[in-house]
Amino acid sequence: VVDLSSSTLNFQLLENPQVSLQQCAMRFGPQVVRSIFEKLAEKNATATFEVVNLSDNLIGDEGARYLQAGFAGNKCLKQLLLPRAGLTAPGMHAIGELLGDCASLEEIVLSSNVCDAEGVKGDFDKGLKKNKTLKSLYLAGCRLGDEGVASLCPGALSRHPALQHVSLGYNRLEHGAAASLNRMLAANKVLRYLDLSGNALGPQGAKELVQGLKENKGKLQKLSLAQNTIRLEGTKALVDFFTS
Repeated sequence: VVDLSSSTLNFQLLENPQVSLQQCAMRFGPQVVRSIFEKLAEKNATATFEVVNLSDNLIGDEGARYLQAGFAGNKCLKQLLLPRAGLTAPGMHAIGELLGDCASLEEIVLSSNVCDAEGVKGDFDKGLKKNKTLKSLYLAGCRLGDEGVASLCPGALSRHPALQHVSLGYNRLEHGAAASLNRMLAANKVLRYLDLSGNALGPQGAKELVQGLKENKGKLQKLSLAQNTIRLEGTKALVDFFTS
């Protein structure tokens, strides 16, 4: 039973310690998302959810489209959790439209949806540029590669007025991504935490990031480069910068 008047919609069963192993294995698909908005329409009501947690439920691109349509113009939704939800590029584009249409969203988790670089282009990029309220964006493990970062950094991530935390970990980034990241760091003075863990920036990428950090002028407060094989050479470059 779903309380349509609640402020929270939570289909992440693993958070409840009393669920059975069988319940843990359950996954809801796109039809659940569709049915929620159909029920709201029957009551001539709009969604009042502030938090929507669909983590680990395979809603796919179809479910993403239902979310986009259902939350268009919504002024209540603040947190949308969609990690491991089976989204590919079309689904990410639908979520991008939602980002542009929802004037209250502050946090969105899209990690581990394998969308490749194509997923953050087009409507996703446009929606993120249009959005003015988002504070945290999680895109870890989406297989964006250097191409995806090159698409996001010069535009939306450089100009967003509220975004303080961006997670780009485990996205197969190599040293070529440093140039795009530097353009973002030079332009964005709002960002406070950038997570680049689990990539392959290497010593060269680490050294190149120092230039972006210099141009950022200390606005960024936290940078994660764990598991990037930056070695002594890259570590020394960063230590010299932070201790100078």
